[in-house]
Amino acid sequence: MLNLRADGIPLRGVNWWPLFDTVQWEYREETSQPLEAFIRPGGWNNGLYVSQAQGGDLARVHTPAADRYKDIIRRDRTAAGLVQAPPRRGNSPEAAAIMMAKAVNWEPSDAPNTPIGTAQGIFPGRVTWIRDVRVAPWDGKTGRWWEDGNINQPVLNDMFAKSLNALTGKKHNEQAWDALFRHYNAKQGRGSRGWQAGEQIAIKINMNNSGRTDQVDNRIDQSTHGLRALLAQLTGPGKVDPASIVVFDASRVITDRLYTPLHAEFPAVRWVNRAEAPGREAPQWVENAISYTSPEVQLGNALPKCCADATYLVNMALLKGHEISGVTLCAKNHFGSIQYPSRDHNKYVPQYSRPMTAWNGYVDLMGAPNLGGKTFLYIIDGVYATQTNVREPAPDRDRFNRLFNGEWSAMLLMSQDPVAIDSVGLDFLRAEYRENLGFSGAASLPKGSIVNSDNFLHEAALGRNAQLGPYRPGGQEIGSLGAHEHWNNETEKKYSRNLDPKKGKGVELVKVGV
Repeated sequence: MLNLRADGIPLRGVNWWPLFDTVQWEYREETSQPLEAFIRPGGWNNGLYVSQAQGGDLARVHTPAADRYKDIIRRDRTAAGLVQAPPRRGNSPEAAAIMMAKAVNWEPSDAPNTPIGTAQGIFPGRVTWIRDVRVAPWDGKTGRWWEDGNINQPVLNDMFAKSLNALTGKKHNEQAWDALFRHYNAKQGRGSRGWQAGEQIAIKINMNNSGRTDQVDNRIDQSTHGLRALLAQLTGPGKVDPASIVVFDASRVITDRLYTPLHAEFPAVRWVNRAEAPGREAPQWVENAISYTSPEVQLGNALPKCCADATYLVNMALLKGHEISGVTLCAKNHFGSIQYPSRDHNKYVPQYSRPMTAWNGYVDLMGAPNLGGKTFLYIIDGVYATQTNVREPAPDRDRFNRLFNGEWSAMLLMSQDPVAIDSVGLDFLRAEYRENLGFSGAASLPKGSIVNSDNFLHEAALGRNAQLGPYRPGGQEIGSLGAHEHWNNETEKKYSRNLDPKKGKGVELVKVGV
């Protein structure tokens, strides 16, 4: 700062934030543990002071940065002055208006039906789509969306069964699961074989809005009904030993509304979430279980042991917008698999603030050997899709008025291709919510998160970044992770393989009959 002033730059000061190192951001929602449990790496660790637990109290301990700052002030007190930080998106009416205009006018950089990447799966690029309005009978007022009377379990079970058969081209679910296992194992060099005793399967669910085990709010997280359908399939026609299955979200809490009934039905299944709770394990972090392409990543190199130990992984995401990243689908679901999701969160999650050629950390998660590299099935639960990630579903905002005549989304997507399924999910959300996609109403985050929200799909399909070269999570080049394209229009919903089954190279959207 002093050197800049000496060079003639009229710098009056620096805004250094924060004054204190802060605790893990989960403390804002988690009240079952003492504050000192959250004073560990992963908060905002660039303050002048840290808080340390001493004798039951919190003591303020200065960092080396504080000494340096004091020295600067002693030499030139005016160097401690403050300047106003650049306005964040939405901090002023002008900034909000600019972002709104970008959102309204945003169009994907690639034209419809111009696929990129290499499609994956038994039927490359196939994404199954099933919709049955009977699965979502909630009137939007009575009870909560996740209660038994508001999700039709038999209908959802049928949707799962039909989707699995359509995804694999089989007539029976036993054959479908066998085909999925055999295809994945052949890709891994283990030969064409099914699941074998002792092989573990980890299921990543999305509990992003949960902070306490007894939480009973109405925000969108994983439903009991969707997870029940998957567990019943795996342990039934899939012939997987329940003791070989672990359900996890390492950065959030698996609530009692989910755990209690499903543990009673599947008592051998293990559960891992952010902190130890009755029946639920805290993550055992395995160091050096993940690495990243960019040397600047601060997310940490540890993963839960359940990921490191798993032979297979199921990515069970939700169909919803996101107030910062535009959408939260299968790729972003793995933010709940890493040790420090708060680090770098504002670096590449807000894709609207970066060019389409920017490196995207999602891709490293999608291709990491212990995450995406172990995933053999991708599911997007869209029984109650929502415009944003942090609000309770509201009929006037979240029903699909453009696509489905004001009904709930009432759908389910499945695929073996991680890029294709998120491309389809984005197309549905964008067609329905348009410039409002992701908007939660927060004054600091006005409309605009839809802008460049397909950046991670381009990067994952290409498998290489314009600046850093090939993506190399785990130190190995991953190449294309799948096929990306946008459909022809929201009425026909056709992709290149629908338009030309013989020569199409991108996505195939298979509408499954009910």
